[in-house]
Amino acid sequence: MIRIITADQYETCRPLLRQMFRLRYRVFKERLGWDVETVGDEERDQFDRLDPTYILVLNEDDDVTACWRLLPTTGPNMLRDVFSHLLVDRPVPDAPGTWECSRFAVDCESDGDNCLANLNRVTSELFCGLISHCLRQDVDEVVTVYDIRIGRILPRVGCTPRWRTKPQRIGNFSALAGLFDINNDVLATVMENAGFSSLIEHDPYHLEPLTGLPSLGGPIHTGVPTHAH
Repeated sequence: MIRIITADQYETCRPLLRQMFRLRYRVFKERLGWDVETVGDEERDQFDRLDPTYILVLNEDDDVTACWRLLPTTGPNMLRDVFSHLLVDRPVPDAPGTWECSRFAVDCESDGDNCLANLNRVTSELFCGLISHCLRQDVDEVVTVYDIRIGRILPRVGCTPRWRTKPQRIGNFSALAGLFDINNDVLATVMENAGFSSLIEHDPYHLEPLTGLPSLGGPIHTGVPTHAH
């Protein structure tokens, strides 16, 4: 399932957040070999101190298997303060309706040889959680820095950027920045491509289901089952 954690939920969700930071450590520090800030076996940076929203994917045992971090572009964020050179001549996104996604991480080790299939599925789940949450926050676009591997998956997921930069080498990988539209049509496309018939409610605020979405065979709420197909 998808779990959305906002700043006022940090205290009650501390065990999940610690799992997330450990997952990021395994992915970014150990697997990818990035030069990242760490605290023990957890990866954290200065942007985690800005009260971001986190999107987590949980398995049937409530273990965190994937994550994403959201920050408004009107304040400090990774694209503006770390990777602005990717934009070249483009202006840095800075608008209340535009948020930045960062720290995308997936625990592929749990699926072994099925890592690619798991990455496709989890990417779809994260986009569903992201879009449904952003729609409630009056956010109509997100910007993110992603590597070439994720770029190859996005067309299959059903999310293609409105614009994207040219890839540039960053350390041991090639990355680019892209801007993605957030609307009901994109959510419906992602769900249809992934074979999700509905989103399962898992909302700390008990919000009402989203309305005005195309019918895909079931009600649409705020989370998505981890094993939806």
